Amino acid sequence: MGLLNLFGLKLESSNQYAQKITLEKDYKFMYENFIVSSQQTLFLFLEENNETIEALNFRFKVYKYGYPNDEVGLTSKISGVEIYGISQVINSDWIKELMINNRSHSKHSDSFYSNLKHYIIRFKDVTLEVISQNYEIVKITKEELSEIINKQLEYIKNGD
Repeated sequence: MGLLNLFGLKLESSNQYAQKITLEKDYKFMYENFIVSSQQTLFLFLEENNETIEALNFRFKVYKYGYPNDEVGLTSKISGVEIYGISQVINSDWIKELMINNRSHSKHSDSFYSNLKHYIIRFKDVTLEVISQNYEIVKITKEELSEIINKQLEYIKNGD
């Protein structure tokens, strides 16, 4: 990583890039998808067959969902990102930004960020970016999904 001199400021140049992740199954990343998120867990639902839903499950640090779509491209201009699929960003600037921001915390350690990964999942109309230690493909029933949502609703239930 070299230094850039921009308007008299010395900045580190980014060497982040993305690598395609090949999942065991070929999901249709182009069109419909939706997410359900609690404060720590994010489900990206990919496919439903015979009352079973297949999803990517992330225990995330942070995520972004929505803009940009496939017509605009990524605002960060990360090379190698799959247009309709999942990629992992190597040397993520976003993880570095989170780590630097957290240095103001009295118990901060850069090592807390060493096992985080930056994932980008591109669809036609939306992009999901997730910072997480990992992900897993899960299969849940509609009943189990309902239980997950009902459990989260209990946390916000008014005690009156």
